[in-house]
Amino acid sequence: MIFDPATSRLIIHGLGVEGRAALDWFLTQQAQHITVIDRADKFSALPESLQQNTAVTHVTEPEWVSENHDTPRPELYLRSPGIAPDNPVFEKIRHLRIPHTTPTGYWLAKYAPQNTITITGTKGKSSTASLTAHLLRWAGRRAEEMGNIGRTPFEAVISTDTICVLELSSYMMHDLPPLSAFHVVTNIYKEHTDWHGSHSAYRHDKLRPFAQNPPARGIVATDLRQEVPANSAITTFDDHTRIDGNRITFGTVHELTPVDLHPAFAAPSMLLALRASIATCLASGLLTPDQVSAALQKNLSGWPGLPSRQFILPTTDGLIWVDDALATVPEATLSALTRWQGQTIHLLLGGADRGQQFDALIAHCRARANIQLYAFSETASALQAAAESGAAPTLISHHDSLESMIESARHKAREGDIILFSPAAPSARPHANYLERSRIFQSFAPQG
Repeated sequence: MIFDPATSRLIIHGLGVEGRAALDWFLTQQAQHITVIDRADKFSALPESLQQNTAVTHVTEPEWVSENHDTPRPELYLRSPGIAPDNPVFEKIRHLRIPHTTPTGYWLAKYAPQNTITITGTKGKSSTASLTAHLLRWAGRRAEEMGNIGRTPFEAVISTDTICVLELSSYMMHDLPPLSAFHVVTNIYKEHTDWHGSHSAYRHDKLRPFAQNPPARGIVATDLRQEVPANSAITTFDDHTRIDGNRITFGTVHELTPVDLHPAFAAPSMLLALRASIATCLASGLLTPDQVSAALQKNLSGWPGLPSRQFILPTTDGLIWVDDALATVPEATLSALTRWQGQTIHLLLGGADRGQQFDALIAHCRARANIQLYAFSETASALQAAAESGAAPTLISHHDSLESMIESARHKAREGDIILFSPAAPSARPHANYLERSRIFQSFAPQG
């Protein structure tokens, strides 16, 4: 992607985390001219020095769409990852054939150092990215998490020997330029079909680096191998690691039972994430089996975990509050349930309806007598339909809001019970994202 910040005209669409970081970075590069597209209130929230910078011009979406952009013509368009393909600005950008990607996509194409790793998937990508970066550091390598899981690459301090581990969402991958990173795909379930337009388009975006010419190197879940071009230089997790019960084996002699070192790995999803991180380090050639084994045996017990991913809150009321707000598909919620078998669970569900199938989740809950179900928002009706199917209907408590659902569960729970917020669906109005839902859930938990 040819673009010289000092002599070219740039558009940054959206002042979210990535857009804001990119704006600051391009200004340090003496950018000639940056057009910022967002609402007026978003631009006015910027520091006054930025608002008055002569290199920066602000317009709203309707204003930009209505303008004639033949001369001077923008030379690069960077969109916030959430800007969807049907956005009027993005549609006009494509019509004008202006090069486009996200800020992270631009950085990956232009500045990513050797041994950069990109990690995506419907679920498990954050845990896999965190564990991969930690594993590399535990083995003595310099590694930094970036993307969805941490800072944008524009904010990080990167040296030539830094291994950059980037978690990428499907939104970021929609127009990702060709790159030389080692690409990892943990799994692909049904999600974000409204944004991508179809499930097949969503799958294509996740696997995009393997369709470039030449294909990227990488590793995928075994069931995805048939979807990757035959000439791709990829392997599967099964080629490097094996799971037998709660044990992971790799190399020729190495064996690890992660739950003996850290309780989080009692959850199948966490075991799979650790397996994916081990396979990534081996398949990329960055670590040997001996290095992986030594690093995990010594350090895995100190892994801090990730917020909103089966995260146990430190509470004082005798209940176990578990924030799993990032479980936005039924498969992730089902995995969380298998981590806790013997205790009574108050399971809080609900969010945006993206056509998820809840039959397997409800069947699991029906087979256990210790799970009480609560639902709110758009998916409540789909959950109810799944609950009413079969010979033994499952009772679901319906609520008008997330707050009333949490309050109801707290009122019914008894000492030792688990209140598990694992919604099995993405955020819907009035909640902007998982962070907002997580904050609300945590506000009800009495923490010392």
